[in-house]
Parts: sequence; C-alpha cells; structure tokens
Amino acid sequence: MEIEHKYTFVPLVQKNLININDKKIQEFLTKWGIKGNFIIQHFTFNEPFQKYHKYHLAEAFFKDSTVAKELLTKQGNYWAKQDPKNGIVHKSGAICKRFDMEIENFLISDNLRAMLLDEECPEYNLYLKDEREEFIFFIFQMLVLGGILCQYEDILNPYLEVTKAMYKDLIKVQKNEDTDLSISTIVLQVIAKDSKGEAYFPYDPSHMQNIGFLLIDSVTHEITTFLHQFGEYCLSQ
Repeated sequence: MEIEHKYTFVPLVQKNLININDKKIQEFLTKWGIKGNFIIQHFTFNEPFQKYHKYHLAEAFFKDSTVAKELLTKQGNYWAKQDPKNGIVHKSGAICKRFDMEIENFLISDNLRAMLLDEECPEYNLYLKDEREEFIFFIFQMLVLGGILCQYEDILNPYLEVTKAMYKDLIKVQKNEDTDLSISTIVLQVIAKDSKGEAYFPYDPSHMQNIGFLLIDSVTHEITTFLHQFGEYCLSQ
C-alpha cells in the first residue's frame, strides 16, 4: 500500500522574470490589454515527488492554508510558424484581413483571430485539438485575443516573440546525461473551487481568456502559478 504524501508549501519571493519584465515585452502587454491582468507566483515544497503524484499535489496545493492566503491576498518546445501559405499571414508577415464578425464577444477582423475562434474557417484546422491544449498555445491565444482595451497587431511576429519570451521564463529545460534537452516542468491546467463549489482560480472559467495553470518543477520542487483574468482595465501591480 502506497503512503499518501503530505505536502508543506512555502511562498517564495517574486522572481525577476527577465524576459517578461523586458521593457519592450511590457509595452506589448500594455498595448494588448494584458498587463496587470495576469499574476505569477512561486512556491516551494520539500517532500518527495513523482510525476504520477501530480494531481494529488495540485489538490493539496489548493487546500493548503498558506497557499490560500497568499493567492487570495495578492492583487491581481518552440513556437514554429506554420506553412507560409496557410492563409494567416502574407509573405511579408502581415496578418491577412477578413470581413468583420463577432465570436464570443471578440471582434474577428483577420485570419489570425479566426484561426483561434472560428471553427467554420479553413485556418481553424491548422492546429489539432491536442495542439490547442498545449500551454504555449494558451499563452499565444491569450496574447492575440488580449483584454477589452486591446490594440491588435497588423503583423504576426510581435505575438510570436512575446509568446516565446513568456514561455522561456515559465518553462524550465534541463540537459540529460546524453546532452539531450528535456522539459522538467509539468504543466497542469486547473480550476480550483471553494467550499461552495464556486471557481476562484480562475474566476468564471467559462470565459476562454480566464485561465489558470500550475507549473511544477520536478527537479527543484517548485510550483509556479499562472493566472489570467480577462478584464476591462489594466490593473497596476
């Protein structure tokens, strides 16, 4: 009979996320209505951990009183371009425009946003369901759709660059003995609920821009939380 591990979680000082805090990246996040609407926190735990314990660890994390206080009091591998003939961008990198339509309260005026939201358009099928469930895709989608106060880009590259910058800060890669690279971060998309069954991490998870993740580093025994809440205003941090 396997012994169930009990975990103790300790909040860590906010890390300097070099790529995310870059001045140019911050300017884009502000422009897209994202800055201030997502928060990243760090915790550590000392107990032994195996990957098959990841769901138990996640459950213990949100039930921990220290974690609950910290989360509630705070305010607020490679992304490759698809075939250039995919209909999303021109050879110049400019995003292909299309007639305006609204889906889930988002204005769709180009083929990039159509690829994300319009299941009837050909570009939607460029990515399989499994690919759309990857963490890097969620980041990319969050940036492209932006917040309510969002100024969209006319070219694709800024979205790709900011996606890669955020991904590099949040996902850890290690070298194995045979020099091959492997990702040591376990990514879990989560919806945490209180005793009344109401979701708070994220709040209103039915909105596609409200997303929450636990990023578990199995080597350093650290947990990074990533939470984005769709909002009308860019909140000051």
